[in-house]
Amino acid sequence: MKLRHMRQMPVFLENSAEVVGSVKRAVIGDDFRLSYVVIEREGKPPGMILSQDLYLGEEVLLIKDLDGIKSYRHGEESSVYEQKMGDIIFDDKGCELGAISDFIISIQEKRVLGVEVFSGAIGDLLHGRKEYDLEQISWTSSDSAVVGNEGREQSW
Repeated sequence: MKLRHMRQMPVFLENSAEVVGSVKRAVIGDDFRLSYVVIEREGKPPGMILSQDLYLGEEVLLIKDLDGIKSYRHGEESSVYEQKMGDIIFDDKGCELGAISDFIISIQEKRVLGVEVFSGAIGDLLHGRKEYDLEQISWTSSDSAVVGNEGREQSW
């Protein structure tokens, strides 16, 4: 699943099927795992749900009970998602492949599996957006990375 598809995803209470809110933002930690989601709730302040307290499906996010929604203050969380969006990706020969446009996450493991790369409107129309496994990517600076054939460590 692409991380951008989580925005506005409904949040359901598991046993009653009551909609308790919708996803405003997903926060990815430095370990490339889903840390928590921030939800909007009608008539209530935003809340947050820790990764271990939610079930993520293709079209819905489920929680067991309302105790899973924690208090959320509009903080300046540092999500790898916001830090890495727009990073330029190069191949191992130095040719620019494009810019990161989204993360691809495993709904079962709640971790980032790879990235989607935007290479321009014409290129994307003709060939579609490319996806690369996270293990293939080596961040060479705070705003660029190299895609290789074998796994590399992140070093930003």
